[in-house]
Amino acid sequence: MRVPTVTRLVQMFSELEGRLDAAAREHDAAAFDRLLHADFELRNAARPGTPLPRAEFLQQMLDRPMAPARIEQMAVHDVGAAAIVSFLRRSTDAAATLFVVDVWGRTGDDWRLQVRYVGPGGAQAAQGAQMPRPDGDLPKKY
Repeated sequence: MRVPTVTRLVQMFSELEGRLDAAAREHDAAAFDRLLHADFELRNAARPGTPLPRAEFLQQMLDRPMAPARIEQMAVHDVGAAAIVSFLRRSTDAAATLFVVDVWGRTGDDWRLQVRYVGPGGAQAAQGAQMPRPDGDLPKKY
């Protein structure tokens, strides 16, 4: 069994994603403000043409209770002033597993979440359309 090595970037973005999760559970608007880019938007696979703007996203996160979640299978791609972070988000309250792709932008020494893409992950995604498997294994970045 292959065990992935956790890189410095995966550690760093795991912490940032954990802060977002904590801000949602604690209904902490100030923490969200420090982590979200001014032009943040959420894009959902079920409604790809209708992004949820920052203000509405914040209102939803502050209004509804959030169960803690585990982040699994994170990959980080550093593309200079931005990082693309993908992972499975498994809620501990048995809610649906989500596949999340976050685009973080660097501002000085700080990172702010610019865009979040979410869709079904895990078993829910497997029940949908099956993607053809490529011949051989694709290399992964961790």
